[in-house]
Amino acid sequence: MSTEPHFEFPKIHSFPPLYTKQPNQTVQQQQIESWCNILLQYCEFYKITSLTIEGAPKHSQLASSSSASASTPVSAPYTKGDIPPLFTNKAINRQVNTEFKNVIITNLIHSKKAEYINHKKPELGIFVYWRSIVDWGNLLYEYITNTGQQGTVLTLYELTKSDDDDDNVNSLPQELRNLDEELLVKVIKDYLIKQGKAQLLMNESNEIGGVKIV
Repeated sequence: MSTEPHFEFPKIHSFPPLYTKQPNQTVQQQQIESWCNILLQYCEFYKITSLTIEGAPKHSQLASSSSASASTPVSAPYTKGDIPPLFTNKAINRQVNTEFKNVIITNLIHSKKAEYINHKKPELGIFVYWRSIVDWGNLLYEYITNTGQQGTVLTLYELTKSDDDDDNVNSLPQELRNLDEELLVKVIKDYLIKQGKAQLLMNESNEIGGVKIV
């Protein structure tokens, strides 16, 4: 069991009516806004960059899966099992049903704080933007320029995984460590390439072989 600090849900998270969609439109909108705020704070605390369509953590920069693999963050302080559920409060025996979760997530998407990972396959989950695409792109560009790696071909692995040697001049900043590669590609495509600051290099299998920040 992890001894890392856990997110402190706001008091309203223990308010039973919060878990049932209210019929009054004004109250319902306040309720949805409360859930969106809690969701963004929760995701930022655990560095969760994507959720399943049911609202469970899909990728966290701080969490490893329970079974180690080559893609598992090396020094993750949490496992996914350590992260408490967002839409369930066992202390008051309440949970948000699927229909209401969809309403909350749809609202989050409309407010530009989330986006489907694949618009054609919503069931794959959502990216959560507690940090915007632009901010992610600027972080990456700043890292590359500060370390003199402009024009260098780097792999997605090199841009998301750290050797944990903070004395290395090219060491990844904490903000970028264990970033979801799917999100990284989106940041590159939707921001840096459009700014003329990046290129994606494809291999013979038409997969991304490298990234060049210019």
